[in-house]
Amino acid sequence: MSRTEITPGQFTALRRGLQEREAEIIERMLQQPDYPPLPPCPECGAEVEQIDSMVEPPSFGLPEQAFLINVKPCGHRLRAVVDLDEPT
Repeated sequence: MSRTEITPGQFTALRRGLQEREAEIIERMLQQPDYPPLPPCPECGAEVEQIDSMVEPPSFGLPEQAFLINVKPCGHRLRAVVDLDEPT
């Protein structure tokens, strides 16, 4: 299965959603069953149960940094190039 390229803006929104979720869990001292939902899949908008991500190994001659993202249960495999102008 090939990867779908998502925009830097979609990646930033996904990352921001994950950070806000983590902050809410910490601030409210939530336990597992009470965790807020994960952000929806950027490709299809489906409810997400798990998001796995990793930094793509560098390619010779390509100066970009990209992340590979796997979304479950919808199964979308995404690739996002980091926009250096976007705040982290």
